[in-house]
Amino acid sequence: MNPRRVHELMRHHFPPVDAASREWIHIVGPEGLRKQELLYLLDKYLPAERVLVEVHRKLGDYLSKNEAAVFSAAHWGEGEIHLADRDFRGFVVIGHNGVAIGWSNA
Repeated sequence: MNPRRVHELMRHHFPPVDAASREWIHIVGPEGLRKQELLYLLDKYLPAERVLVEVHRKLGDYLSKNEAAVFSAAHWGEGEIHLADRDFRGFVVIGHNGVAIGWSNA
C-alpha cells in the first residue's frame, strides 16, 4: 500500500488522540525505540497481524506488526507515528518525545 493511501485512510478513520486523558508509557530510551515494548502495545490493542503505520503524509505503509516496529524505530522522531489495524478497531500513537499510548474501540 502506498503512503498516499495510508495517509488517506488515517485521515478519514484515525480518531483524535485526546492525549490528556490517556496514560502514556516511555518506549524510547538511550538505545532508541524499545521494540519489545512497542510490540506489546501492538499486540494488546491491534487485533490484526498486519497494521497501517504512518509517520507523516509521505511516509507510511501496511506491514506486519514486527515490520511496523522496525519501521517505527527507523523513523522515530520524524513525526507523530500512528498505527492502526485495517478495520480501525485499535490504535497506537508514538509521540515525538518517545512516549506511546494505545487504545481500542472494543
